[in-house]
Amino acid sequence: MRKPQIIKAFYETIIEEGFEGASLAKVAKRCGLNPTLILHYFKNKENLTIACVDRAIEEYSNLLQRYIPNTKDPEKRLLNLLNALWSREYYEAIHIASSFAVIDISFRNKKVKQRMERLYYIFKRFLFQELSELQKQKVIKVNNIEETAEVIMAMVEGSRHFSHFFITYEKRDEFHRSMVKAACSILKNP
Repeated sequence: MRKPQIIKAFYETIIEEGFEGASLAKVAKRCGLNPTLILHYFKNKENLTIACVDRAIEEYSNLLQRYIPNTKDPEKRLLNLLNALWSREYYEAIHIASSFAVIDISFRNKKVKQRMERLYYIFKRFLFQELSELQKQKVIKVNNIEETAEVIMAMVEGSRHFSHFFITYEKRDEFHRSMVKAACSILKNP
């Protein structure tokens, strides 16, 4: 029961103080625990970081699993998929500051990198399956489904990071609609 509380406190501390500032003492203070209890559960900051990354993977996996093509209409299925990928729920599932911190850590920590690779593998597999189905139903027309899934992933991740710096919160929905339109264009006109 304490582990999720500690992971949440670590995540919140990263958002406020950055990864470097997220000491175990600050995490312990945030959740009202003795720092030795955190060490008992996680042994060190690296293990806590990995647990936090695992939480992010679980969160995004749950988001993808909740996307259920609840329509027989293949055009609506495509739009539902793209709208889910560029939804506020997707963009706000994990705070951008923690995303940047995890990406930064992945360059120096092999275990974190492997987990990030797993996250993107899950995402790519999901998109590949959806795009394959939409191709069978002749809703999209692409030459290489795997490459197209990678392009869509890059659009989703790139626009998430880009929008944080250049798109005001009030304009996000409009920006997301533009991204959906661009993705539709790519999928229908290779």
